Amino acid sequence: MKKVLTSIFVVAILFSGAPIASAANVSITVSEPSHREVNGEFINDDLTALLSYGGRLGQLVFNPPRGNRTWFIDAQLIEEVTAMTSEYVLVGGEKGVGGNIAKNWLNQLNVITRGEQISALPFGSPSGYWISTLSPTKSDFYLSYGAKRLTALLNRQVNQMPDYPKTTDSKLSNSATSAFKKANQVLALYSVYMTEEEVEKFRGQSASVLHPELTPDIRTVLTLDLLSSAYAISEKIRLAPGRFTVTSTEQKLPITLVNDFPNSAKISIRVEALTGKVLVGSVPDQVIGGKSKIQAMIPVEVVTSGQSTLVVKIYSDKNKQLGKPVFYPVTLQVISPIATWVTTGGAIVLFVSALIQSFRRIRKKRGLKSDE
Repeated sequence: MKKVLTSIFVVAILFSGAPIASAANVSITVSEPSHREVNGEFINDDLTALLSYGGRLGQLVFNPPRGNRTWFIDAQLIEEVTAMTSEYVLVGGEKGVGGNIAKNWLNQLNVITRGEQISALPFGSPSGYWISTLSPTKSDFYLSYGAKRLTALLNRQVNQMPDYPKTTDSKLSNSATSAFKKANQVLALYSVYMTEEEVEKFRGQSASVLHPELTPDIRTVLTLDLLSSAYAISEKIRLAPGRFTVTSTEQKLPITLVNDFPNSAKISIRVEALTGKVLVGSVPDQVIGGKSKIQAMIPVEVVTSGQSTLVVKIYSDKNKQLGKPVFYPVTLQVISPIATWVTTGGAIVLFVSALIQSFRRIRKKRGLKSDE
């Protein structure tokens, strides 16, 4: 009995006096290069294997390391997995097959991270080096947007990282850096016509080409898609094509202006003729409502008949050209006052000459008769 009491006493002393060893702190990074184009279509279905129990991302949530875990999660990956839980298609029209796997993975992520610390990675996990090099003024955006989107997707508060995680800086092709710069230039010019959500979404997705772990082939696909998407944005305010036939000396030619953005746009129109056969007047500034189209009138005056071309450009209220110039072929089927005057004058001269010649012939005939 004394031995038992002594043992209990010793154990009590040990538990009360000795510090308890704390569990190890563990950081778990949940990130993956993008598998989607800007429009939401999946380039491939590789995420299905990665999210399965035996996949790299699956093991992170189904068999995570033990300890005091802190999760570092990329909101862009969660967006893509969430998109897989509904019917989704791959580029080319093939249906994706990872819906159930994506649902199971998201459910397990919510369960395993309950009560644990979560920090949001910069949206899309772009290279901090390339962001600071190519878009230093927007480096904070990807940190804050990552936290904003992850909070909404997980429906719980997450921490925002103070800086980009350190990674090995991958080399980028000129095409990738050019595409990223082009996307930023397009946003700088057209963001005023877009909603805040549209601007954030496109800016966030544009950084996909800067992920340090992208394979060259996928980076090329994303680069081409980013350029195509930037061009599509730049074409949302545009001139409809057309051609004209002018049958009056002075006429107003209608051109159609289209605005596919949700916000209205104030623009100015500049027109020039490639030949001197037609003179062009000024066109008043125009305001195009969101998701609408209007007609503007170009006043012209014909100098002479023939063919000509009008080059029309549109500019923002900050004097920045929007889109590309549009060339309008013009057929001039009218005799202008100048041409009429020249033609009439020539006819009069010919008529007078004919009269003189007739008068001379008559006099000559009379002269011959008098000599007889």
